Amino acid sequence: MPSPRYFFNHFMPFTGYPYTGAPTACNLCGSTRSVTVAETDRRLKTLRSIACEQCGLIRTDPMPTPAELADYYATAYRADYQLAFAGGPPRNHLNRSAREAAFRADLLAPKLKAGARVLDFGSGSGEFLAAVRAKGCEAIGVEPGRDYAAYARTHHGVEVLDDADDARFPAGHFDVITTHHVMEHLRDPADVMARLSRWLKPDGVLYAAVPNMAATGKPPHERFHFAHVHGFVRETFDLTARRAGLVPHPDYWREDTTVVYAKTDAPVGRLAVPGLAERLAVDLKPMPAGAYLASGAWIWPMLRRNAKAVRDTFVAR
Repeated sequence: MPSPRYFFNHFMPFTGYPYTGAPTACNLCGSTRSVTVAETDRRLKTLRSIACEQCGLIRTDPMPTPAELADYYATAYRADYQLAFAGGPPRNHLNRSAREAAFRADLLAPKLKAGARVLDFGSGSGEFLAAVRAKGCEAIGVEPGRDYAAYARTHHGVEVLDDADDARFPAGHFDVITTHHVMEHLRDPADVMARLSRWLKPDGVLYAAVPNMAATGKPPHERFHFAHVHGFVRETFDLTARRAGLVPHPDYWREDTTVVYAKTDAPVGRLAVPGLAERLAVDLKPMPAGAYLASGAWIWPMLRRNAKAVRDTFVAR
């Protein structure tokens, strides 16, 4: 069980998170100009989020260092983000993950033929890897979270790597690559997307999904969290893929920032979305933290999250 200091550092409102970080340029377009979008997150903790003035990609400022993020994801993320204090994944996560894995496998079924090579980048507790292996595919995962990776290996018997750099796989190795709600957690999402694209066969597909920061029906405070060091909307997600030589595949269903991409040789062009940063600063600006707390607007989102966790705990996979 985490210490009282852990709970203070990660849950106490009106305080900062336990990291130092450093300012960074935009990982997508390289610009250093930015617009402030938010100063607090969904726990009403101090967390500054900025949008790149050139392309609109949202990022945490200052950005956690590579060492700070690596330690957080290896040891603290699951407890902090999913309240998985006992080490392994909680039942609500397993049920939700199994449903999502079945959906993803069904969507990508035309490519998931026996013998296909599949990479799940950010494979969590391994449900998608198990689903595609059952189809006869050669499946491998990458998962930095030690407890969840260990669960995947033990319970599903799948191969899971702690990390994978450029040299780990040859170019054009995989028929299918998936990354589900991972890019928002990375310091270098555009660089990782380019790496995944290099590992993809010319006729392969890459399924990628991230939370949509522009989704309606959610208070601005609910969109920001320390674990999400980048934030995407439809325009910036497609631009991240375009930089990596990918475009939306016309034969597959998409919903905003849940997309199946295909490779393209077309020139990339300028990595810019004029006016997007300013629009996001207006649309996503939270009310002052004290006013938000006093308004009671946080009560419904909290109840909704808890109800979802209860449902996912008891609904069979």
